[in-house]
Order: sequence, then structure tokens, then C-alpha cells
Amino acid sequence: MLRLFTAIDPPAAIKQQLLLLRRSMIGARWQKADQMHITVNFIGEVENSFLPEIKEALASVKAGPLALNFNGVDYFGSKRQPRILFAKIEPNQELKKLNKQINNALLEIDIKTDRQKFKPHVTLARLKQTSFHSVGQFIQLESLFKTDCFKLDEFHLFSSKLHPQGSQYFIEESFPLGSMS
Repeated sequence: MLRLFTAIDPPAAIKQQLLLLRRSMIGARWQKADQMHITVNFIGEVENSFLPEIKEALASVKAGPLALNFNGVDYFGSKRQPRILFAKIEPNQELKKLNKQINNALLEIDIKTDRQKFKPHVTLARLKQTSFHSVGQFIQLESLFKTDCFKLDEFHLFSSKLHPQGSQYFIEESFPLGSMS
């Protein structure tokens, strides 16, 4: 079985800006640069034998290059139990279209992706028993965080392996984002 998702990989210079957000926080396990990506579609567990069909479906996706930037930070979870700190992607219609096109391409081969509302982000830290007070302070301190615009001309099919020290991600295939004509 493979655990799969599609994602885009921010440039190294942008990841360095994200790494600068790290600070001492009880219960925070900060992501390393090689763990940072923007998930476009979470596919989940699939049999290895489906991989060629998934790659073929993703190769049919036609979308233009993306120009993105991060703008602000937030958290997932509740005030009682914050789970994840993340950097937000500024709203982007082209990224939403890419998400929808990948969903549609995978539906053509009867693979349903995660149907949660698409909220593009990069995970900064995973939290365990971190107080909401600490999370709130982080969000307030970094409320003006913003990166320069960066351009992306491909998306990737990733597989992941879960480990106690954090997930490892592997690019299974890359797909170009070219002109729409």
C-alpha cells in the first residue's frame, strides 16, 4: 500500500523564510525544510498496482504555472487542543483550479480524494499538549508574516512514510504546469 497525495514544493529560499518562524514552544515539533510542501489533494492509501493509472490520470491535468505567496499564520485544532501551526497561502484562483482539475482527473479512475474544504498551507509545526496561549502569542507575533511571490511550474505526486520522528516524503512523479493554450 502507498499513502499518496499531490503537492507543490516551494522553492528553497521560501522554505528558508518559513524556517525562520521557528521558536521555542512547549510541545511543538517543527517541520524540516524537506517536509515542507503545499498539499493540493490528499489521495490516501492505495494499492501499489494503481500507481501507473494514477500517474496517467495526473499527466492529463492541464493547468498554467502558479504564482503564489504566503501571507500570515494560523492553526488547526481547537483552543483546547491546537494540533498544527501553519503558514497560509494567499487566496489564489489558479491553485483552486488545479485542486479541482486533479480531483476530476482522479475521479475519472474512481479515486476519491479528501473532500475537506481546500485550505492551502504549509505545516510549520505539529503540536502536542501545546497551550493555546503559546499558539495565540505565535500567531500575534507573526501576524504580518509574508513572503515574496514565487512561481511554480510543476506539481508532484508524493508518497509518504510515517515515522515517530516525522513523516518522510518521496516524489513518485512530477507533472508540468504549462500554458493553458
